Amino acid sequence: MPRIFQSIRFRLSLAFSLVVFSVGTMLVGGIYLYQVNQLDDPVIEIQTITYEDRITGRTIDVQAIMPEEAQRAIIEQIQVNSYREALNELRKASLGALGLLFLISFGTGWLFSGWTLRPVERITGVARDISATDLSRRIGLRGPDDELKQLSDTFDEMLDRLQGSFEDQRRFVQDASHELRNPLAVARANLELALEGDSEEEVRAAAEIAHRSTGRMTLLVENLLQQARAGVPELERGPVDLTRLVTEVAADFAAPAAERNLKVVPLVGTEPAIVLGDGSALRRAIANLVANAVRLAPASTSITLELVSAADCVELAVSDEGPGIAPKHHEAVFQRFWRGDNAGTGTGLGLSLVKLIVERHGGSVTLRSDIDSGSTFTLRLPVPIERHG
Repeated sequence: MPRIFQSIRFRLSLAFSLVVFSVGTMLVGGIYLYQVNQLDDPVIEIQTITYEDRITGRTIDVQAIMPEEAQRAIIEQIQVNSYREALNELRKASLGALGLLFLISFGTGWLFSGWTLRPVERITGVARDISATDLSRRIGLRGPDDELKQLSDTFDEMLDRLQGSFEDQRRFVQDASHELRNPLAVARANLELALEGDSEEEVRAAAEIAHRSTGRMTLLVENLLQQARAGVPELERGPVDLTRLVTEVAADFAAPAAERNLKVVPLVGTEPAIVLGDGSALRRAIANLVANAVRLAPASTSITLELVSAADCVELAVSDEGPGIAPKHHEAVFQRFWRGDNAGTGTGLGLSLVKLIVERHGGSVTLRSDIDSGSTFTLRLPVPIERHG
């Protein structure tokens, strides 16, 4: 069967024309039957004439048609025959008119159904144009809030959800590749240092750092998988000693920094600096800042991690002597995928993740920098209430 016969437009047009044809047939047929029933053959009245037979003297009744009655009957019969002939011609003309009415109604139905189904064709066209990697197309149907408008809006809402899901998956891949980059670099640098170590102590120290990095990678993969399944993972809340955390991060990046003749210097006190939060997430935030500094700082310079405890917060300033960032970019630097002129091989994700992690801990991150004057990123994290309450 040709495809056109299977279309909704054809079926709607056929249904419309059949309805009009049926109504027209019933109307014309009813009029015809009514007119046929109104036709009666003329009735000739026969009169009885009584006269007396002159020979026998008897009375004789004779039935006879009067001349004027015969003339009237003939005229009426002629009229009936003419009317019947007219009805026959009307019947033939009505059948032709009904056929023409069927064609006209089908054409009219085809035009109206096409106009009605035009939004559906638009929906179909948009659906065909959408690819697996581009979900930005929308129908945006305008007009009255009818069933087709509601269908179009529902389709657009579905595309919004699909695009959001697609963006989440793409963001997950980007975040995973970026977050795994730092511990992999640390593990590789320390394994190379262990292979070149002259003493057992050097080899053991480097191996311990590489072991910690692989452990963090395992935890990071688990967290990223959780994020892929359930969106942004909930932070684990517990006491975190930033003094210890900063010291460990500085030790982790000592080997990668040494490859570029850099020094990572932790400036921390002897007392624990306790905050409430997720130690793994905070470690990633600090590691991202140090990794950027190691990548961008000029050789033979130092990267400092200065930790200061205040009454209601703990501040960690990560400073380098790198190329710096112009003040006009200080807000944009925390946006996803922003990359400065000196970004090198950076992905533009690290600082946005730092900002996200710190803000989810109720803190803030600020930048103090200028061109050719280095950069200082300061993390401010609130301390537990019992400490300053």
